[in-house]
Amino acid sequence: MENKNILVTGGAGAVGTNLIERLVKDGNRVTSWDNYSAGTVDNHIANTVENKFDKSPGVLYHPISTVQSAEAFDPSFDLVYHLGEYSKVVPSFDEIDTAFSYNILGSFKLLEAIRKYKTPIIYAGSSTKLSYPGELHSPYAFFKSTIAKLIQGYGDWYGIDYNICYFYNVYGPKTDTWSNEWQSVINIFKKQKEAGVPLTVTGDGTQRRDFTHVNDIVQGLVLAGDNIRNDEFQLGTGKDYSVLEIAAAFDHPFEFIPARRGDRPKGLADTSHAKEVLGYKPTVDILDYIKNL
Repeated sequence: MENKNILVTGGAGAVGTNLIERLVKDGNRVTSWDNYSAGTVDNHIANTVENKFDKSPGVLYHPISTVQSAEAFDPSFDLVYHLGEYSKVVPSFDEIDTAFSYNILGSFKLLEAIRKYKTPIIYAGSSTKLSYPGELHSPYAFFKSTIAKLIQGYGDWYGIDYNICYFYNVYGPKTDTWSNEWQSVINIFKKQKEAGVPLTVTGDGTQRRDFTHVNDIVQGLVLAGDNIRNDEFQLGTGKDYSVLEIAAAFDHPFEFIPARRGDRPKGLADTSHAKEVLGYKPTVDILDYIKNL
């Protein structure tokens, strides 16, 4: 993908920043929308452009929410990557109004702008709905699942082209900018080991996760943008580990803390469709990553 004018919502977040770096490197002009509720200006990349009339490769940052899509959407966008939403599972029980506004209302406003200009969309879905206990496990999971269905509806009702990509437990560069309590367990364990304090394992540690490096997520997103077919793809590694196995890989003392509401017991990607259709090939194994920290 090159020479495209691309919108990335959530462009100052962990996945958004890594995606923008790749898109700009490939020769694309990117606009980032972010309300900075989770993203940070520290994630901004150096290759910026001055205004929307500058079509050279680079990124233009806008501190706005998708709720403002009607006013801010540029008809010249060739593609939208919709990553910018409320992304915390456990707090969504107490912050359900915020989660609804960012996710449901913001996504609806964005889809209405997309409908007007028939712009293709790649959506960052949550893999939570694909494993027990499914979409009703938390407000976060329910809203994310609802948006995926809404996008599919816009595809059927209004001819919008889309792909939906489901992420599995992302870690790697820039993911440590999330608020400390809700970071990936990989970042939490890394910081605890560096501080010389015990690692904190939630529950009994038997919950299993498909830990996916952000570079592999970005690879899948770019491939999905190159092959838009109104389809769904699971972006993971196809291999899971228990939290206890991850703690052991850090070779550091650990202790148990109470389980958190909303945590699912297992999450494992079926990457076969993404591999067959997109040519997706995850390259980073979590245990190798931990060894090299």
